[in-house]
Amino acid sequence: MITLTTAFFLVTGLIAVTWLAFRDHGQLRTSRRSILDTSAALLDRPELTHGGDDFPSLSGSRNGMRVHATLVPDTMTIRRLPQLWLSLTRFETRADTAEFAILVRPAGTEFYSLTAQYDLRLETPAGFPDEVLIRGGGPNAQALLARTAPTLARLLRDPKVKEVAITAKGLRLVWQASEGRRGEHLLLRQCVFDDAEVRPQDFKELLDWMDALSAAASDQRHERLAS
Repeated sequence: MITLTTAFFLVTGLIAVTWLAFRDHGQLRTSRRSILDTSAALLDRPELTHGGDDFPSLSGSRNGMRVHATLVPDTMTIRRLPQLWLSLTRFETRADTAEFAILVRPAGTEFYSLTAQYDLRLETPAGFPDEVLIRGGGPNAQALLARTAPTLARLLRDPKVKEVAITAKGLRLVWQASEGRRGEHLLLRQCVFDDAEVRPQDFKELLDWMDALSAAASDQRHERLAS
């Protein structure tokens, strides 16, 4: 039989656990909302918005081109921890109809990927990582890949790069912003991204890579990024 004292401690413990859960949830929401705050200053006319999950999206312009950044939580992982991806898009109309996308370490669960939209499998240039899937569209897709391969090979040295795409509408980079906490994922199947952050220097470097890719795709002379 449960005594009044036991019941009191049970109720008190439940209240404490509930309060801690609400406090942690509030802290998590606050930390999520600020992930892109320091990167906003790198864009002209920046605009930050937040979705129902409190992850931010950032829009603005750079060098006259519209840029959009959003965070994509990926829980559809089987053999690894959940991932938080930064998806960065630069909108620019290209006259060339050739397109391609490169997916690094494909697992078949990349719901955010553009690579799956293309049917033509392209040959992997020298210097690329071993585990890549490259697909494209248009009669000159392989030629476009070859023209941009030197720049892409250097970009793909970054182990956080997950996908690169050059399309008729612009450029897309998908980059790892954080990895989920192991304990919550294994025990509770929850996604908690500790210290999720997109540092201004990382965001600027990704923007610089987009400048280099755009120039390479247009076959223009451009300053090569440091190896």
